[in-house]
Amino acid sequence: MQYRENRFEKNIVILIFILGIMLSILIPTGQIPDEYTHLTMIGDSVGVKNFSDNIMKSVSIDVERLEQHYEEKIDMSQQKNILTQPPIYTRREMLPKKLSIAILKHLPATVGIYIGIILGVPGYWVLQLGELFALAFYAYICYIALKLIPIKKTMMAWFMLFPMALQQASSINYDAVLIPMCYLYISYILYLKYNAEEIKLNNTLILLTMWLLITYIKVPYVLLVLLVFLLPLEKVHISIGKYEVNERVIRKCMLPAIIIMSVCAVLGIYFFRKVWFIQILYGFAMEWKRGLYLLYSTGKTWTEFLFVSTVGNFGWLDTPISLNVALIVFGVVIAFALIDEKKEKKCMNIKDVIVIEGTAIILCVFVTLALVNHTIMVILYGSEAASGTYEIREALYQIPYIGGVQGRYYLPICSLFFIPLPSPICVSIKKQNKLLNIVGIIIYIYIITVLIKRYWGV
Repeated sequence: MQYRENRFEKNIVILIFILGIMLSILIPTGQIPDEYTHLTMIGDSVGVKNFSDNIMKSVSIDVERLEQHYEEKIDMSQQKNILTQPPIYTRREMLPKKLSIAILKHLPATVGIYIGIILGVPGYWVLQLGELFALAFYAYICYIALKLIPIKKTMMAWFMLFPMALQQASSINYDAVLIPMCYLYISYILYLKYNAEEIKLNNTLILLTMWLLITYIKVPYVLLVLLVFLLPLEKVHISIGKYEVNERVIRKCMLPAIIIMSVCAVLGIYFFRKVWFIQILYGFAMEWKRGLYLLYSTGKTWTEFLFVSTVGNFGWLDTPISLNVALIVFGVVIAFALIDEKKEKKCMNIKDVIVIEGTAIILCVFVTLALVNHTIMVILYGSEAASGTYEIREALYQIPYIGGVQGRYYLPICSLFFIPLPSPICVSIKKQNKLLNIVGIIIYIYIITVLIKRYWGV
């Protein structure tokens, strides 16, 4: 028990830091997807024009030469120059002119970037500080999640160490906030279900805050709210002034609440019917046979790519690992899911399994549907940024599948598929930790070899 409390979580945090920093260095500046876009989003959130241009021009490196060109390698003389190249901007012009709520999406990276700007370090180190602070946030949130989660601790730790997760965690990308917050949300739900004596007002507010942040960063993950159906009603004791919301009150108000929420959902769909995502849901509902075909065709077309890119397809999806390695990594997930440190297991009933697996499946569908607009615009007009319009029901017959899917989009929810698996094998947390270290070292030796060969030509 003492080992579990003091060593396991700290070991994972150390691994996250070491491996994350290695990936941050080995994957060159500008080679993580949409880095420029995310810098622009940060600039918009602090009201600074040309924020991304100022930083990227201070790192005079030919990003496009490497992007999608596997045969191209880092120019070592250029790389040495950017380490000391002074920024083209002044501190004054980069200081925030405003602070909008959008800054929450990139807050850790923004803090690191501004420390670099204030210190006046070269643009390369400004970006590295942003990545370091993003990684620190990821590691800290993962630490809390591991402290809280009462089951599948090693399995969740293994997901946290996925190479693709660490690439995103050590980047200027809101995935560095989204992915760990999803891990924490899932862990907190399981903590409230199994370990908490009561579910009080503060627990509810913490859960609500996490859910709102996750939803604000990326709307399709809103359906993580379905996991609240795992919470035992007998534990609910929410005191609000003189009133207490408990199991009796909830059961009494459940039917009216469902009716009110259903009416609100219908009204919301009506008032926001012009929003593209509502249009897509409408199209799939009306053309459900075509919708099912598109989901099937998408899975059939992209299965191998999704397996690989969930574990590690680095850079601009031009540096994939072997499919066999990806399958091994998921095999390790299953192995850790089947292991428990205690002889007394925390069993799930059929209702819990349905809630977790159902939430995972629905979320996967929603995340995939979020890419329908991208697919239609690219196929019909050549670019998502084009000004063309379409009629959704007709457009569904003009695309062969849903494109743009990437494994990293499913990383926040992937663990849900494995949490309900039974754990018949009893292994101490100390031995689990050793096994995780050994497997992790082997996998990452391979990953580092792949990245060095790809970018550094060694």
